[in-house]
Amino acid sequence: MSLIVLEEPDEKWDQFVGQYSGLLFHTSKWRKVLKQGYDCSTRYLILEKEGEWSCALPGMIVGNRFFRVFYSLIPLGGFVGDRRQIPEFLTLLNQWAKNQKIHRVQIVDPTIKERRELPDFNCVESFRHLLKLKGKSPDRIAADYDESVRRNIRKATKSGLYIEAIRQREEIEEFYRLYLESMRRNRALAKYPLQLFYGIYDFLVRERAEILFAKSQGRAVAGMVLVHSQDTTHYFHGGSETRSLHLRPNDLLFHHAIESARETGKEFFDFFGSAKSLVSLIRFKDKWGTHREELLNFHRDLGTLRPLAFRLGLKLAQTSFGSAIHRAFRPGRPHGSAGNKGEK
Repeated sequence: MSLIVLEEPDEKWDQFVGQYSGLLFHTSKWRKVLKQGYDCSTRYLILEKEGEWSCALPGMIVGNRFFRVFYSLIPLGGFVGDRRQIPEFLTLLNQWAKNQKIHRVQIVDPTIKERRELPDFNCVESFRHLLKLKGKSPDRIAADYDESVRRNIRKATKSGLYIEAIRQREEIEEFYRLYLESMRRNRALAKYPLQLFYGIYDFLVRERAEILFAKSQGRAVAGMVLVHSQDTTHYFHGGSETRSLHLRPNDLLFHHAIESARETGKEFFDFFGSAKSLVSLIRFKDKWGTHREELLNFHRDLGTLRPLAFRLGLKLAQTSFGSAIHRAFRPGRPHGSAGNKGEK
């Protein structure tokens, strides 16, 4: 067996992915989004046996000379192909990472359910919320909502809020303003750059993504980005302005997105992952009748000192002080906008 490394996927890659995975994040289209969003290098690692591809792990290289991370795509990725080959694959991956001066390998694979499947990796547990849609009527789905959700949807409708899809590329900055405001309100790090949302618009909207606004009298008060895999609609991120939260625009957006996903034949609506420490966010996602499952984030450090310095820097970034510094120096910031989070 040998390890093939592609810098960017080709037609053969998409054909291989089509055999094993319905995830949008494994495809070459998602690579275009990441490239525009982060201007990062990508690597598609492929285990070849007797001229045939058997197992693969696509990823992006982020960081700098001091600390480089091979990350199995954002937000979900993981292995593609014959999963029996993963042990052999990991041996070759470790050798490759050392040769490339990679200091951390990070893998988020939603199909891995137990720590022992990647025994040499550390693991951080989070929650992922999935809402099953297949075989359910709109009334059945709504009946599984918490009563407070149904009440909030009625309030939003009576308040005159309505949903409208993005019409022009320039509206991305309006969405990003809402995203930043929500991040600041929740004292969270704004980890997604403006250019990433431009990438979603440029390469995915109309076929594999939607960007929606909840509006009041023609003004956007909340926004949501959805991306579509083969059988799942994923809630990528959202944002809302603080002064309009009493109108419940986020509840109306989620309800609209869930109904739309069911109408287009999706089997699941994916609320994505939440750190276990984000109790209020987890409760919000629980209210939609979702199934909560563990999402395992694996990482393995190659070396000691640099990974330690990285962990200390990450802890600083997650404080109010560090978050303020990040906002002040964040690239791609819209003109005239202030940093601010909104998943709820």
